[in-house]
Amino acid sequence: MIDGRIVVDAVVHPYNLAPENQEPAAQAQIDAVYAAHTVATVPEDADFRLAPEEFFSDFPFEAMARSLFVESPIDVAVIHALPNLGFAKGYVTDPWRAAAFRDRHPGRFLLYGTVDTPLVDTAVAQLERQVEELAIDGLKVYPSFFYDGLAEGWRLDGDDYATPLLEAARDLGIRNVAIHKALWLPPAPRDAFRVEDLEMPLGRFPELNFHIVHAGMAFVEETCALLRDHANLHATLESTFMYVNVHPERFAGVLERLLEAAGSERLMFGSGSNLMHPRPLLDAFAEFDLARDDRANILGANVLRVHGLDEHALLERVSADEYATADRAGPWSGVRAGAA
Repeated sequence: MIDGRIVVDAVVHPYNLAPENQEPAAQAQIDAVYAAHTVATVPEDADFRLAPEEFFSDFPFEAMARSLFVESPIDVAVIHALPNLGFAKGYVTDPWRAAAFRDRHPGRFLLYGTVDTPLVDTAVAQLERQVEELAIDGLKVYPSFFYDGLAEGWRLDGDDYATPLLEAARDLGIRNVAIHKALWLPPAPRDAFRVEDLEMPLGRFPELNFHIVHAGMAFVEETCALLRDHANLHATLESTFMYVNVHPERFAGVLERLLEAAGSERLMFGSGSNLMHPRPLLDAFAEFDLARDDRANILGANVLRVHGLDEHALLERVSADEYATADRAGPWSGVRAGAA
């Protein structure tokens, strides 16, 4: 908790970047992922930077959880399952493994499933299976697919793929759809990461909450326009929160524009652990002059609201579990001997 209010990390995803899951032909992309991790850490927080051998591993779910609940003042987190993204042979974050870990820690995690195929019937079948077998709380999608050495973009307003998938999600009871935008993942087409294709589905599916993941990293004006026009659009600030530490002036400028467009009720903190450790981000954010209710909205209340969850019931549920009673630990204690 912070200031007596719940803290929810809207995006976490322990990466499986072990050598056996890396795609050898995508070394440039693999290096870029690690560069994103290192650039998010200022020199005085060097302990929060993972060494290459720590990062390029099948990163333990337990180590990710400790970074949240033991090493940082976070109470609940949303795991985003990730497909192969072009630089892995299989899932980067496997939904079945994520669900198994969630089930071992009641109250600590929500889970967004994912699809990894451009074939709409197969994608819908994947979604149906994850709803039935994993009880997912939302859907995470990427605007590109990586297969057979190809990187193919798709639009969220497309009738052949996106619309049937969103219709299926709605009919299956899913109410939250997160889409990776603003942060380009080469070699996929850059235009696939723009935000204009949200306009139509935001109007067509008013019962769905759409979340732009990495909101504010690019296309800020376009994002603000969409936020002003559509109450079912939310800005998830994974990666954007990196700037709170390394470029605070830039972070302040982006946050100000997003607040002007949507208020604080549709902005969400996300660390992306293990891509970034949440503690330095939250420590730096504490220095920003922000109204208490606005801070509480961004740091957790908004995630609970879109999922219909009660703050006090959740806090009571996790108040005596193994993380709540663990001794305070240094960064990445789940992968570093003697870090406690």
